[in-house]
Amino acid sequence: MPAPTPSTTPTPSGNVLPLDSTLVFVLDDPISSGSSKAGQEIHVHLKSAIVVGGRTVAPAGTQGLIRITDSSGADIMDVYGFVDIFFEPLKLPDGRLLPLRAPFARLEPRVSSGHESTVGAEDTVGDIFVPYYAFWQILRKGKNFVLKPGAEIPARTQAIVEKAPNGSIAIVTPAPLLPRDEVPNATFPVIPVATPLDTAAPSRARPLPSPSPSPTASPTPSP
Repeated sequence: MPAPTPSTTPTPSGNVLPLDSTLVFVLDDPISSGSSKAGQEIHVHLKSAIVVGGRTVAPAGTQGLIRITDSSGADIMDVYGFVDIFFEPLKLPDGRLLPLRAPFARLEPRVSSGHESTVGAEDTVGDIFVPYYAFWQILRKGKNFVLKPGAEIPARTQAIVEKAPNGSIAIVTPAPLLPRDEVPNATFPVIPVATPLDTAAPSRARPLPSPSPSPTASPTPSP
């Protein structure tokens, strides 16, 4: 693993490093959709120091770690390769962890609309003028995604780093989101819309009304 190259330019910051701030890391190991495997660890280091309130929270060159979660190499039929990554929390010099996330969890070659139109035009011409072009088109291999050591890769902070009034550095993670199917606890009594039915109370049978005498038919007069 090559030695980190610390940067002398600190990350500009006041007394607070907000949530979802961008940190730039430099690759010490390569990332390639053709060779990287799931579970592999990729070593990186912090390009610039993290400075909050005049205090250096993490110097330049602080070691970080990227974990490969999935990968797939390029294949025939112009299938491009990709690499899925996950940023491990950054371990600070004092032993605390700063959670990070990757802005793009999947790394793959970028294909512009102009490139797609050019390839489409070439395929159309090839189908017309080149014999057996369709077989070559099927066997055409896509591109692999490759990042060499020394390349820069961004990460986003998942906590607030701030300088407290007493001079200490606090790492504050946001509160977890409440699931949609869970009702939050109210800070005041809630009046029910209707009186709830007391299912524990014994049910009383409702008395049936007594039937009234039915009218009798009048006798038919005899002639």
